[in-house]
Amino acid sequence: MEKLIYVMVGGGGDVAGRVERLAEAVVPAAREIGGHDMALLVPDKTEEIRARCAGRIGGDFDSLSAVFEVWLPSLDPRARIEEVLRPRSDALWGYLVTESTMQACPHRPGEGGRVPGITQWGINDKPAKVALDDFYREWAVHSKLSFDLHPTRESYIRNAVARSLTPEAPGYLGIVLERFPALEHFVDESIYFGDPAVVKEMFEHVPAFYDFASAITGGMSEYRYA
Repeated sequence: MEKLIYVMVGGGGDVAGRVERLAEAVVPAAREIGGHDMALLVPDKTEEIRARCAGRIGGDFDSLSAVFEVWLPSLDPRARIEEVLRPRSDALWGYLVTESTMQACPHRPGEGGRVPGITQWGINDKPAKVALDDFYREWAVHSKLSFDLHPTRESYIRNAVARSLTPEAPGYLGIVLERFPALEHFVDESIYFGDPAVVKEMFEHVPAFYDFASAITGGMSEYRYA
């Protein structure tokens, strides 16, 4: 099995109804080629998040219109998915990834159901001066630290990018999803962060693997499809 993640840049139309419009097109197309365990994520809470805690939005997050995840028996027929998503976006970033389930999501919404709370979605590269082996080692160190950093977080999925699938996709290395039980847990820093000593340790450590200049992060609503 192979996991594909598609990031839609621009397009998408009004955010109201975007999930339904995209799902009606891409979910059947993905199923035609054996797709399953799919997810659609949309940035429909951005203005509220920015108003309440601007620090939760990073990089060019406003350019993203949606993210589509799918598991396939083989990535070879993926063009069927791309031909559906590409006309609905200004640019389509496709990635083949390996998924590490660091903290499994406790929610199993019904078909097309929304995962409760808010999903912090992020994509990042490594600093130029950091070697690739060091990047993966320090990312693992950060993953362990993050459990104390975010004590109310409900799940953490870490996707390491194996390769890009579309020509316009930037060369990122990681795509991360961290789910919080409610928007309040995401925008209230007294809840979002744990022990101040851990926060200090995190800020000192992050430059060892994370490139702030190119990273994009923000909160999204997540919808699941079998």
